[in-house]
Amino acid sequence: MSMPQVPAVEAFLPDWSVRRFLVVDKSGRWPPAIAAQVMEQLRDRTGGDQDGGSIVFDSFTTTKDLAPVAQQINTAALVIFLDGLERECLTLLRRFVLAPRRPAILIVADEHHQELMPVLLESGVDSLLFDVVNDIPIAEWCLRLLPNRSYSGNAVRTDAPAQ
Repeated sequence: MSMPQVPAVEAFLPDWSVRRFLVVDKSGRWPPAIAAQVMEQLRDRTGGDQDGGSIVFDSFTTTKDLAPVAQQINTAALVIFLDGLERECLTLLRRFVLAPRRPAILIVADEHHQELMPVLLESGVDSLLFDVVNDIPIAEWCLRLLPNRSYSGNAVRTDAPAQ
């Protein structure tokens, strides 16, 4: 009987070269669309060259357990679709106010969320988009966060929703 092969230590360590975007969306439909749009725009900018690190869009349906992941060094940004997550979002943002490190934060909201704009901006939200109908403005915001050269031609993947 042979012993099973034990994975190397490196298999358990996070890949810090991966640039991570965390997308919180109850519907689950936005993260793949945003990832595809980012990849398309990167291909257009680089002429199809695929060199450099990778970009990952992790999908979450709730903000539960998101704060520790969001504060990791390779997390570039948080994209939160506010509809149905208003209370959770404000609780999460409160945790970031005193955090030593926090990612850039984009809130995607509906027109009826306009009254929350001052609270969201005071909570450290970097950008707000209202009544978004497609993924283009979100993808453009994500691309503005990437360094010009370091992640110019990247592989993009969308990971399965986290629970």
